[in-house]
Amino acid sequence: MNSLASFDAIVVGAGPAGSSAALHMAQNGMRVALLERGDSPGNKNMFGGAIYTEPMMEIVPDFLQEAPLERNVTRDSLWFLDMDSAVEVGFTGLRFGKPPYNKITVLRPQFDRWLANKAVQAGATLQTKAVVRDLLYEKRTLGRGRVKGVILDDGSAAEADLVILAEGVVASITKKAGLVKPTPANLLSLWIREVISLPKEKIEDRFLLEKNEGAVLAMVGYPTTQAIGLAGIFTNRDSISLTLGMSIDKIARNRVAIPELLTRLKEHPYVRRLIAGGKSEAYAAHMIPHGGKAAQPKFYDDGLMVAGDAAIMVSGRRGSDLAMLSGKAAAETAVHARAKQDFSAAILKGYKGRLNHTFFMKNIQQAKDTVKYYDNHSDADYLLNTAINELAYEFFRAGMVTDKEKVQRMARLVLDKQAPAKTVYDLFIGLQNWGVL
Repeated sequence: MNSLASFDAIVVGAGPAGSSAALHMAQNGMRVALLERGDSPGNKNMFGGAIYTEPMMEIVPDFLQEAPLERNVTRDSLWFLDMDSAVEVGFTGLRFGKPPYNKITVLRPQFDRWLANKAVQAGATLQTKAVVRDLLYEKRTLGRGRVKGVILDDGSAAEADLVILAEGVVASITKKAGLVKPTPANLLSLWIREVISLPKEKIEDRFLLEKNEGAVLAMVGYPTTQAIGLAGIFTNRDSISLTLGMSIDKIARNRVAIPELLTRLKEHPYVRRLIAGGKSEAYAAHMIPHGGKAAQPKFYDDGLMVAGDAAIMVSGRRGSDLAMLSGKAAAETAVHARAKQDFSAAILKGYKGRLNHTFFMKNIQQAKDTVKYYDNHSDADYLLNTAINELAYEFFRAGMVTDKEKVQRMARLVLDKQAPAKTVYDLFIGLQNWGVL
């Protein structure tokens, strides 16, 4: 790409948000460049491993017939995991194993390449190993004018009426543009994922699944009791994605080594049984932004919009589908702007209006209180998890006491931990944070 290249729109980042934006602009006749700094889309990214059918149909209606999909999730569980026990809260819905399904596990490198290729098939130009160094601005006597393209790391430039930044959580160009302040460590979490291959028959046997059915297990407590965190298992066709993560500030404060915690998780008696005989195939690490609406950037400026992780489109366990929907909303705004031949902030403001009417922006609004609560009560997950497991041991123990004495013992277990009201509130906040509420 050289300085003579010119487009209607340039999208920075070929993740779910960027590819979604490029796809929908190209489908509407816009000349689009999709710039990806990696060797290929998805080779540096990860997520837990599931996409959601209803939002995905908004992006690619026929994705069930086209996308590289793994398993249709019929079993969804939350484990309160302790040293030698687990309290499981979950649901198995066999109806979700039939079209149109509910959510489906995927492997991010394959999925991202497919979605970026959909944008290419629609007419977008994909450029990999394209590192954007800065935005290109119109020259003015005083200050800088509107955005009119990007400057690449090799010094070349590409011009466009509009730039959409879908550059991910680091969001260096978004920060340079003055749309967002540096993100504090307590609003970033670091996640690691290991893909472990297993024969599909073993996966189906161990997770009580039939052909093409999948399971998602979220785990709190062990092994992340040093700090508030979350782990998970996602079943793929012939592999398991094992994930674990927590906030950056808690990693630093508690001197946590995430790879060591992942190893510890694999050694847990229950987890060990699920992955026994598996072969490690791949590792990946990724940061995820949090913080709710207060942490989000300004979504637009003259000739500029921000989508996906760069715009902190994350709510509980959902991120990739929200990124794609935000990318589509940016694309719809871009198509409207091109029709009016006006890419000013006054027109692109419509993007914020589109976002504010979505279900996920209402959910994101609640995230600020969750982060603040965990900053003030960093032991919440530990206390809640141990209390639940000790209560379960007491409840299921076949001793020689009356039912009344058993209830009294269970009450003392809770009171010895903390006030019952706080335990209930810890559970409520936790369910929000884990994406259950």
